[in-house]
Amino acid sequence: MKSLRWLLVLCWSMSACDSAPPDVGPPPSPGEQMLGGEVMEAVTAQLEAVATNPSDPAHRRTLGMLYLANGMPAAAAMAFEQAIELGDATAATYYLLGIAMEMSGNLDQALMAMAQGRQLDPSARQLCWRPGFWLLEDGQADRALALFEQAGVLERQTGRPQADGAAWRIGQARSLMDLDRPEQAVPVLEELDNLLDHFYVDYLLAQARRRAGLSNATATQASTGAIEAPSYPDPWWDEVSDAQRGLDGRIARIDELLDASRFSEASSVINQARARWPRDVNLLNRQSELHRRQGDTKAWVRALKQAVRIEPTHAPSHYNLSIAHQQSGDLDAALNHAYQAVAANESMASGWLQIGRLVVRMRRLDQGNSPGQEQAIAEALAPLDRAFALGVESPNEHLMYGHLLLRGNRLDDAQRVLARLTERPDGGPPKSWAVLSEVYAAQDDHESALKTALMGLNRFPQQPELIRIINRYRLGRPTSETPDS
Repeated sequence: MKSLRWLLVLCWSMSACDSAPPDVGPPPSPGEQMLGGEVMEAVTAQLEAVATNPSDPAHRRTLGMLYLANGMPAAAAMAFEQAIELGDATAATYYLLGIAMEMSGNLDQALMAMAQGRQLDPSARQLCWRPGFWLLEDGQADRALALFEQAGVLERQTGRPQADGAAWRIGQARSLMDLDRPEQAVPVLEELDNLLDHFYVDYLLAQARRRAGLSNATATQASTGAIEAPSYPDPWWDEVSDAQRGLDGRIARIDELLDASRFSEASSVINQARARWPRDVNLLNRQSELHRRQGDTKAWVRALKQAVRIEPTHAPSHYNLSIAHQQSGDLDAALNHAYQAVAANESMASGWLQIGRLVVRMRRLDQGNSPGQEQAIAEALAPLDRAFALGVESPNEHLMYGHLLLRGNRLDDAQRVLARLTERPDGGPPKSWAVLSEVYAAQDDHESALKTALMGLNRFPQQPELIRIINRYRLGRPTSETPDS
Protein backbone atom coordinates (compact mmCIF):
# COMPACT_ATOMS: atom_id res chain seq x y z
CA MET A 1 0.00 0.00 0.00
CA LYS A 2 2.82 2.39 0.89
CA SER A 3 4.63 1.58 -2.37
CA LEU A 4 1.46 2.33 -4.36
CA ARG A 5 1.00 5.63 -2.53
CA TRP A 6 4.64 6.47 -3.23
CA LEU A 7 4.20 5.89 -6.96
CA LEU A 8 1.00 7.94 -7.03
CA VAL A 9 2.73 10.84 -5.29
CA LEU A 10 5.63 10.75 -7.74
CA CYS A 11 3.27 10.71 -10.72
CA TRP A 12 1.20 13.52 -9.22
CA SER A 13 4.23 15.65 -8.45
CA MET A 14 5.70 15.14 -11.92
CA SER A 15 2.46 16.06 -13.67
CA ALA A 16 1.90 19.02 -11.38
CA CYS A 17 5.31 20.37 -12.27
CA ASP A 18 4.27 20.94 -15.87
CA SER A 19 3.43 24.49 -14.95
CA ALA A 20 6.83 25.08 -13.34
CA PRO A 21 9.63 26.70 -15.35
CA PRO A 22 10.80 24.14 -17.94
CA ASP A 23 14.39 24.10 -16.74
CA VAL A 24 13.42 23.10 -13.17
CA GLY A 25 11.77 19.78 -13.87
CA PRO A 26 10.13 17.40 -11.41
CA PRO A 27 11.45 17.15 -7.87
CA PRO A 28 14.17 14.56 -7.35
CA SER A 29 13.13 11.16 -6.00
CA PRO A 30 15.24 9.01 -3.67
CA GLY A 31 16.06 6.77 -6.62
CA GLU A 32 16.71 3.16 -5.72
CA GLN A 33 17.39 3.89 -2.07
CA MET A 34 14.92 2.06 0.13
CA LEU A 35 13.07 4.29 2.55
CA GLY A 36 10.96 3.17 5.43
CA GLY A 37 8.95 4.40 8.34
CA GLU A 38 9.18 8.02 9.29
CA VAL A 39 11.71 8.92 6.57
CA MET A 40 9.42 7.72 3.80
CA GLU A 41 6.43 9.46 5.37
CA ALA A 42 8.29 12.77 5.57
CA VAL A 43 9.62 12.58 2.00
CA THR A 44 6.21 11.55 0.68
CA ALA A 45 4.52 14.44 2.46
CA GLN A 46 7.09 16.88 1.11
CA LEU A 47 6.70 15.61 -2.44
CA GLU A 48 2.99 16.21 -2.03
CA ALA A 49 3.75 19.78 -0.95
CA VAL A 50 5.92 20.29 -4.03
CA ALA A 51 3.20 18.90 -6.26
CA THR A 52 0.65 21.24 -4.70
CA ASN A 53 2.78 24.31 -5.37
CA PRO A 54 5.62 23.38 -7.77
CA SER A 55 6.86 26.95 -8.18
CA ASP A 56 7.46 27.53 -4.46
CA PRO A 57 11.24 27.27 -3.81
CA ALA A 58 10.69 26.74 -0.07
CA HIS A 59 9.12 23.33 -0.71
CA ARG A 60 12.10 22.20 -2.78
CA ARG A 61 14.52 23.51 -0.15
CA THR A 62 12.74 21.56 2.59
CA LEU A 63 12.82 18.47 0.41
CA GLY A 64 16.56 18.97 -0.04
CA MET A 65 17.09 19.19 3.71
CA LEU A 66 15.15 15.97 4.23
CA TYR A 67 17.29 14.20 1.65
CA LEU A 68 20.54 15.64 3.06
CA ALA A 69 19.65 14.86 6.68
CA ASN A 70 18.72 11.27 5.88
CA GLY A 71 21.64 10.17 3.75
CA MET A 72 20.68 11.13 0.18
CA PRO A 73 23.08 13.98 -0.75
CA ALA A 74 22.78 13.64 -4.55
CA ALA A 75 19.00 14.03 -4.43
CA ALA A 76 19.46 16.87 -1.93
CA ALA A 77 21.77 18.73 -4.31
CA MET A 78 19.18 18.50 -7.11
CA ALA A 79 16.45 19.82 -4.82
CA PHE A 80 18.59 22.75 -3.66
CA GLU A 81 19.50 23.61 -7.26
CA GLN A 82 15.82 23.64 -8.15
CA ALA A 83 15.05 25.90 -5.19
CA ILE A 84 17.73 28.32 -6.35
CA GLU A 85 16.43 28.29 -9.94
CA LEU A 86 12.97 29.08 -8.59
CA GLY A 87 14.27 32.18 -6.82
CA ASP A 88 15.82 31.14 -3.51
CA ALA A 89 18.85 33.43 -3.44
CA THR A 90 19.83 32.94 0.21
CA ALA A 91 23.39 32.23 1.25
CA ALA A 92 22.19 29.40 3.51
CA THR A 93 20.72 27.48 0.58
CA TYR A 94 23.94 27.82 -1.43
CA TYR A 95 25.75 26.61 1.69
CA LEU A 96 23.56 23.51 1.95
CA LEU A 97 23.97 22.93 -1.78
CA GLY A 98 27.74 23.03 -1.29
CA ILE A 99 27.59 20.47 1.51
CA ALA A 100 25.37 18.18 -0.56
CA MET A 101 27.75 18.49 -3.53
CA GLU A 102 30.80 17.72 -1.38
CA MET A 103 29.08 14.71 0.20
CA SER A 104 28.25 13.51 -3.32
CA GLY A 105 31.93 13.71 -4.32
CA ASN A 106 31.71 16.90 -6.41
CA LEU A 107 34.28 19.09 -4.66
CA ASP A 108 34.69 21.69 -7.43
CA GLN A 109 30.94 22.33 -7.65
CA ALA A 110 30.74 22.39 -3.84
CA LEU A 111 33.43 25.09 -3.69
CA MET A 112 31.60 27.11 -6.36
CA ALA A 113 28.38 26.98 -4.33
CA MET A 114 30.21 28.15 -1.21
CA ALA A 115 31.81 31.00 -3.15
CA GLN A 116 28.38 32.10 -4.37
CA GLY A 117 27.15 31.94 -0.78
CA ARG A 118 29.99 34.22 0.36
CA GLN A 119 28.97 36.78 -2.24
CA LEU A 120 25.43 36.78 -0.82
CA ASP A 121 26.48 36.89 2.85
CA PRO A 122 30.10 38.01 3.26
CA SER A 123 29.85 37.85 7.07
CA ALA A 124 28.98 34.14 7.37
CA ARG A 125 32.10 32.47 8.77
CA GLN A 126 30.95 28.90 8.08
CA LEU A 127 31.03 29.71 4.36
CA CYS A 128 34.80 30.09 4.87
CA TRP A 129 35.90 27.50 7.39
CA ARG A 130 33.81 24.55 6.17
CA PRO A 131 35.14 24.60 2.58
CA GLY A 132 38.54 25.35 4.11
CA PHE A 133 38.53 21.92 5.73
CA TRP A 134 37.52 20.34 2.41
CA LEU A 135 40.50 21.94 0.69
CA LEU A 136 42.79 20.95 3.54
CA GLU A 137 41.75 17.30 3.28
CA ASP A 138 42.22 17.55 -0.50
CA GLY A 139 45.85 18.61 -0.05
CA GLN A 140 45.28 22.26 -1.02
CA ALA A 141 46.59 23.85 2.16
CA ASP A 142 47.39 27.19 0.51
CA ARG A 143 43.81 27.72 -0.66
CA ALA A 144 42.48 26.43 2.64
CA LEU A 145 44.64 28.86 4.60
CA ALA A 146 43.17 31.83 2.75
CA LEU A 147 39.64 30.79 3.72
CA PHE A 148 40.53 30.16 7.37
CA GLU A 149 42.23 33.55 7.57
CA GLN A 150 39.15 35.15 6.04
CA ALA A 151 37.00 33.55 8.75
CA GLY A 152 39.40 34.94 11.35
CA VAL A 153 39.03 38.46 9.95
CA LEU A 154 35.25 38.12 10.14
CA GLU A 155 35.41 37.01 13.77
CA ARG A 156 37.66 39.90 14.77
CA GLN A 157 35.21 42.31 13.21
CA THR A 158 32.67 41.19 15.83
CA GLY A 159 34.97 42.39 18.61
CA ARG A 160 35.11 39.14 20.60
CA PRO A 161 35.73 35.39 20.16
CA GLN A 162 32.81 33.50 18.66
CA ALA A 163 31.42 30.04 19.41
CA ASP A 164 32.74 28.63 16.13
CA GLY A 165 36.15 30.27 16.57
CA ALA A 166 37.86 26.93 17.15
CA ALA A 167 37.06 25.94 13.56
CA TRP A 168 39.09 28.57 11.75
CA ARG A 169 41.90 28.55 14.31
CA ILE A 170 42.36 24.78 14.07
CA GLY A 171 42.08 24.96 10.29
CA GLN A 172 44.58 27.81 10.08
CA ALA A 173 47.08 26.01 12.32
CA ARG A 174 46.78 22.75 10.41
CA SER A 175 47.20 24.58 7.09
CA LEU A 176 50.32 26.35 8.34
CA MET A 177 51.83 23.06 9.49
CA ASP A 178 51.01 21.43 6.16
CA LEU A 179 52.83 24.36 4.52
CA ASP A 180 55.88 23.76 6.78
CA ARG A 181 55.29 26.94 8.78
CA PRO A 182 54.76 25.47 12.28
CA GLU A 183 56.26 28.49 14.04
CA GLN A 184 53.30 30.54 12.76
CA ALA A 185 50.83 27.88 13.92
CA VAL A 186 52.07 28.01 17.53
CA PRO A 187 50.60 31.44 18.49
CA VAL A 188 47.30 30.57 16.82
CA LEU A 189 47.01 27.41 18.90
CA GLU A 190 48.23 29.12 22.07
CA GLU A 191 45.42 31.64 21.70
CA LEU A 192 42.92 28.82 21.18
CA ASP A 193 44.34 26.91 24.15
CA ASN A 194 43.40 29.88 26.34
CA LEU A 195 39.87 29.88 24.92
CA LEU A 196 39.12 26.15 24.78
CA ASP A 197 40.14 23.25 27.03
CA HIS A 198 40.28 20.33 24.60
CA PHE A 199 42.80 17.53 24.18
CA TYR A 200 42.83 17.93 20.40
CA VAL A 201 44.09 21.49 20.83
CA ASP A 202 46.79 20.27 23.23
CA TYR A 203 47.77 17.64 20.70
CA LEU A 204 48.09 20.13 17.82
CA LEU A 205 49.96 22.64 19.99
CA ALA A 206 52.50 20.03 21.12
CA GLN A 207 52.95 18.95 17.51
CA ALA A 208 53.45 22.52 16.30
CA ARG A 209 55.94 23.34 19.07
CA ARG A 210 57.95 20.21 18.37
CA ARG A 211 58.08 20.88 14.62
CA ALA A 212 59.02 24.51 15.28
CA GLY A 213 61.92 23.37 17.49
CA LEU A 214 60.36 24.85 20.61
CA SER A 215 59.96 21.56 22.48
CA ASN A 216 61.54 18.13 22.63
CA ALA A 217 58.21 16.51 23.52
CA THR A 218 56.78 14.12 20.98
CA ALA A 219 53.15 14.72 20.02
CA THR A 220 51.88 11.18 19.88
CA GLN A 221 48.37 9.85 19.74
CA ALA A 222 47.01 9.03 23.15
CA SER A 223 47.21 5.36 23.98
CA THR A 224 43.71 5.57 25.40
CA GLY A 225 41.87 6.26 22.16
CA ALA A 226 41.55 8.35 19.03
CA ILE A 227 42.06 12.10 19.10
CA GLU A 228 38.97 13.80 17.73
CA ALA A 229 38.52 17.46 16.85
CA PRO A 230 35.91 19.46 18.77
CA SER A 231 32.52 20.12 17.22
CA TYR A 232 31.83 23.54 15.73
CA PRO A 233 28.48 25.31 16.24
CA ASP A 234 26.71 25.95 12.95
CA PRO A 235 23.13 27.30 12.96
CA TRP A 236 22.66 26.60 9.26
CA TRP A 237 23.51 22.94 9.75
CA ASP A 238 21.03 22.85 12.65
CA GLU A 239 18.26 23.10 10.05
CA VAL A 240 19.49 19.88 8.50
CA SER A 241 19.80 18.16 11.88
CA ASP A 242 16.20 19.12 12.64
CA ALA A 243 15.17 17.33 9.44
CA GLN A 244 16.54 13.96 10.56
CA ARG A 245 13.81 11.33 10.62
CA GLY A 246 13.57 7.72 11.72
CA LEU A 247 14.64 6.46 15.13
CA ASP A 248 18.37 6.74 14.45
CA GLY A 249 17.97 10.24 13.08
CA ARG A 250 15.89 11.36 16.05
CA ILE A 251 18.41 9.94 18.52
CA ALA A 252 21.29 11.64 16.71
CA ARG A 253 19.46 14.97 16.90
CA ILE A 254 18.67 14.48 20.59
CA ASP A 255 22.33 13.82 21.31
CA GLU A 256 23.33 16.99 19.45
CA LEU A 257 20.84 19.08 21.43
CA LEU A 258 21.86 17.56 24.77
CA ASP A 259 25.54 18.20 24.04
CA ALA A 260 24.69 21.82 23.22
CA SER A 261 22.65 22.13 26.48
CA ARG A 262 19.54 22.97 24.46
CA PHE A 263 17.31 21.08 26.87
CA SER A 264 13.93 22.49 25.87
CA GLU A 265 14.47 21.53 22.23
CA ALA A 266 15.82 18.12 23.25
CA SER A 267 12.73 17.51 25.38
CA SER A 268 10.48 18.37 22.45
CA VAL A 269 12.26 15.93 20.11
CA ILE A 270 12.24 13.21 22.79
CA ASN A 271 8.51 13.61 23.34
CA GLN A 272 7.79 13.46 19.61
CA ALA A 273 9.95 10.37 19.20
CA ARG A 274 8.51 8.57 22.23
CA ALA A 275 5.00 9.18 20.95
CA ARG A 276 6.00 7.05 17.96
CA TRP A 277 8.35 4.59 19.72
CA PRO A 278 7.07 4.48 23.33
CA ARG A 279 8.97 1.31 24.32
CA ASP A 280 12.34 2.09 22.79
CA VAL A 281 14.95 1.87 25.57
CA ASN A 282 17.45 4.07 23.75
CA LEU A 283 14.94 6.92 23.81
CA LEU A 284 14.29 6.26 27.50
CA ASN A 285 18.02 6.52 28.12
CA ARG A 286 18.04 9.91 26.37
CA GLN A 287 15.05 10.93 28.48
CA SER A 288 16.98 9.92 31.60
CA GLU A 289 20.05 11.84 30.42
CA LEU A 290 17.92 14.95 30.01
CA HIS A 291 16.69 14.55 33.60
CA ARG A 292 20.28 14.07 34.78
CA ARG A 293 21.51 17.22 33.13
CA GLN A 294 18.56 19.13 34.54
CA GLY A 295 19.42 17.88 38.04
CA ASP A 296 16.25 15.80 38.56
CA THR A 297 17.75 12.67 40.14
CA LYS A 298 14.41 10.99 40.93
CA ALA A 299 13.18 11.32 37.33
CA TRP A 300 16.61 10.16 36.13
CA VAL A 301 16.34 6.93 38.14
CA ARG A 302 12.66 6.45 37.28
CA ALA A 303 13.25 6.59 33.52
CA LEU A 304 16.08 4.08 33.71
CA LYS A 305 14.07 1.67 35.87
CA GLN A 306 11.40 1.78 33.18
CA ALA A 307 14.06 0.99 30.57
CA VAL A 308 15.35 -2.10 32.38
CA ARG A 309 11.80 -3.34 32.91
CA ILE A 310 11.14 -3.09 29.18
CA GLU A 311 14.44 -4.72 28.19
CA PRO A 312 16.09 -6.51 31.16
CA THR A 313 19.26 -7.39 29.21
CA HIS A 314 20.00 -3.91 27.83
CA ALA A 315 23.53 -3.26 29.11
CA PRO A 316 23.59 0.57 28.66
CA SER A 317 20.39 0.93 30.71
CA HIS A 318 21.86 -1.08 33.60
CA TYR A 319 25.11 0.90 33.40
CA ASN A 320 23.33 4.25 33.41
CA LEU A 321 21.09 3.09 36.26
CA SER A 322 24.20 2.11 38.20
CA ILE A 323 25.56 5.65 37.79
CA ALA A 324 22.20 7.10 38.85
CA HIS A 325 22.02 4.94 41.99
CA GLN A 326 25.60 5.88 42.84
CA GLN A 327 24.72 9.55 42.51
CA SER A 328 21.75 9.09 44.83
CA GLY A 329 23.89 7.25 47.41
CA ASP A 330 22.60 3.67 46.95
CA LEU A 331 25.93 1.95 46.31
CA ASP A 332 24.62 -1.61 46.69
CA ALA A 333 22.02 -1.05 43.96
CA ALA A 334 24.68 0.68 41.87
CA LEU A 335 27.00 -2.33 42.12
CA ASN A 336 24.15 -4.72 41.32
CA HIS A 337 23.26 -2.93 38.08
CA ALA A 338 26.92 -2.59 37.11
CA TYR A 339 27.24 -6.38 37.33
CA GLN A 340 24.02 -6.77 35.31
CA ALA A 341 25.50 -4.49 32.64
CA VAL A 342 28.59 -6.66 32.14
CA ALA A 343 26.48 -9.82 32.37
CA ALA A 344 24.52 -8.51 29.39
CA ASN A 345 27.67 -7.35 27.57
CA GLU A 346 31.00 -8.76 28.77
CA SER A 347 32.94 -6.42 26.45
CA MET A 348 31.49 -3.27 28.05
CA ALA A 349 34.61 -1.55 29.39
CA SER A 350 32.64 1.17 31.14
CA GLY A 351 30.70 -1.46 33.08
CA TRP A 352 33.85 -3.15 34.41
CA LEU A 353 35.29 0.27 35.20
CA GLN A 354 32.16 1.16 37.16
CA ILE A 355 32.45 -2.06 39.20
CA GLY A 356 36.05 -1.25 40.04
CA ARG A 357 35.25 2.32 41.03
CA LEU A 358 32.39 1.16 43.26
CA VAL A 359 34.60 -1.43 44.98
CA VAL A 360 37.20 1.27 45.63
CA ARG A 361 34.56 3.43 47.23
CA MET A 362 32.69 0.70 49.13
CA ARG A 363 35.95 -0.78 50.51
CA ARG A 364 37.11 2.75 51.38
CA LEU A 365 40.24 2.50 49.27
CA ASP A 366 39.72 6.13 48.30
CA GLN A 367 40.28 7.26 51.89
CA GLY A 368 44.02 6.69 52.00
CA ASN A 369 46.38 3.84 52.83
CA SER A 370 45.91 1.62 55.84
CA PRO A 371 47.16 -1.86 56.86
CA GLY A 372 45.29 -4.92 55.66
CA GLN A 373 44.00 -3.51 52.38
CA GLU A 374 45.67 -6.09 50.15
CA GLN A 375 42.55 -8.18 49.59
CA ALA A 376 40.36 -5.14 48.93
CA ILE A 377 42.88 -3.78 46.44
CA ALA A 378 43.01 -7.10 44.61
CA GLU A 379 39.20 -7.16 44.56
CA ALA A 380 39.12 -3.72 42.95
CA LEU A 381 41.89 -4.46 40.46
CA ALA A 382 40.17 -7.56 39.02
CA PRO A 383 37.35 -5.64 37.24
CA LEU A 384 39.69 -2.73 36.48
CA ASP A 385 42.05 -5.10 34.67
CA ARG A 386 39.11 -6.19 32.52
CA ALA A 387 38.12 -2.60 31.81
CA PHE A 388 41.56 -1.38 30.79
CA ALA A 389 42.21 -4.47 28.68
CA LEU A 390 39.07 -3.55 26.72
CA GLY A 391 40.00 0.14 26.52
CA VAL A 392 39.44 3.19 28.73
CA GLU A 393 39.99 6.73 27.51
CA SER A 394 39.93 9.03 30.56
CA PRO A 395 43.42 10.08 31.76
CA ASN A 396 42.14 10.44 35.32
CA GLU A 397 40.88 6.86 35.27
CA HIS A 398 44.32 5.74 34.10
CA LEU A 399 45.84 7.66 36.99
CA MET A 400 43.49 5.94 39.44
CA TYR A 401 44.36 2.55 37.94
CA GLY A 402 48.11 3.17 37.99
CA HIS A 403 47.95 4.35 41.58
CA LEU A 404 46.00 1.27 42.65
CA LEU A 405 48.50 -0.97 40.81
CA LEU A 406 51.25 0.65 42.88
CA ARG A 407 49.34 0.02 46.09
CA GLY A 408 48.80 -3.57 44.97
CA ASN A 409 52.59 -3.94 44.44
CA ARG A 410 52.18 -4.60 40.71
CA LEU A 411 55.03 -2.24 39.99
CA ASP A 412 55.77 -3.13 36.36
CA ASP A 413 52.12 -2.69 35.40
CA ALA A 414 51.95 0.58 37.33
CA GLN A 415 55.07 1.89 35.58
CA ARG A 416 53.64 1.04 32.16
CA VAL A 417 50.29 2.74 32.79
CA LEU A 418 51.73 5.88 34.40
CA ALA A 419 54.59 6.32 31.93
CA ARG A 420 52.07 6.45 29.10
CA LEU A 421 50.20 9.18 30.95
CA THR A 422 53.30 11.34 31.32
CA GLU A 423 54.08 10.90 27.61
CA ARG A 424 50.80 12.52 26.57
CA PRO A 425 51.12 15.82 24.68
CA ASP A 426 49.45 17.67 27.58
CA GLY A 427 51.66 15.96 30.15
CA GLY A 428 48.78 13.96 31.60
CA PRO A 429 47.29 14.65 35.05
CA PRO A 430 49.97 16.44 37.13
CA LYS A 431 49.77 13.85 39.92
CA SER A 432 50.68 11.04 37.49
CA TRP A 433 54.30 12.24 37.62
CA ALA A 434 54.35 11.96 41.40
CA VAL A 435 52.86 8.47 41.42
CA LEU A 436 55.27 7.33 38.69
CA SER A 437 58.15 8.68 40.76
CA GLU A 438 56.93 6.62 43.72
CA VAL A 439 56.79 3.54 41.48
CA TYR A 440 60.46 4.01 40.58
CA ALA A 441 61.30 4.52 44.26
CA ALA A 442 59.48 1.28 45.14
CA GLN A 443 61.67 -0.43 42.52
CA ASP A 444 64.77 1.09 44.19
CA ASP A 445 65.44 3.11 41.02
CA HIS A 446 65.93 6.38 42.86
CA GLU A 447 67.71 8.07 39.97
CA SER A 448 64.61 7.64 37.79
CA ALA A 449 62.36 8.58 40.70
CA LEU A 450 64.10 11.92 41.24
CA LYS A 451 64.43 12.61 37.50
CA THR A 452 60.69 11.97 37.00
CA ALA A 453 59.77 14.27 39.87
CA LEU A 454 62.00 17.06 38.53
CA MET A 455 60.62 16.70 35.00
CA GLY A 456 57.08 16.74 36.35
CA LEU A 457 57.74 19.84 38.46
CA ASN A 458 59.22 21.58 35.44
CA ARG A 459 55.94 20.85 33.62
CA PHE A 460 53.65 21.54 36.60
CA PRO A 461 55.47 23.91 38.98
CA GLN A 462 52.71 24.00 41.62
CA GLN A 463 52.18 20.23 42.05
CA PRO A 464 52.53 19.67 45.83
CA GLU A 465 53.26 15.93 45.67
CA LEU A 466 56.21 16.57 43.35
CA ILE A 467 57.55 19.27 45.64
CA ARG A 468 57.27 16.88 48.60
CA ILE A 469 59.16 14.12 46.74
CA ILE A 470 61.98 16.43 45.66
CA ASN A 471 62.33 17.83 49.17
CA ARG A 472 62.46 14.29 50.53
CA TYR A 473 65.39 13.49 48.24
CA ARG A 474 67.16 16.72 49.18
CA LEU A 475 66.91 15.69 52.82
CA GLY A 476 68.41 12.32 51.96
CA ARG A 477 65.27 10.27 52.65
CA PRO A 478 64.42 8.57 49.33
CA THR A 479 62.11 6.01 50.95
CA SER A 480 58.95 5.56 48.92
CA GLU A 481 55.82 6.99 50.47
CA THR A 482 52.84 6.06 48.36
CA PRO A 483 50.73 9.22 47.95
CA ASP A 484 47.12 9.01 48.98
CA SER A 485 44.57 8.66 46.18
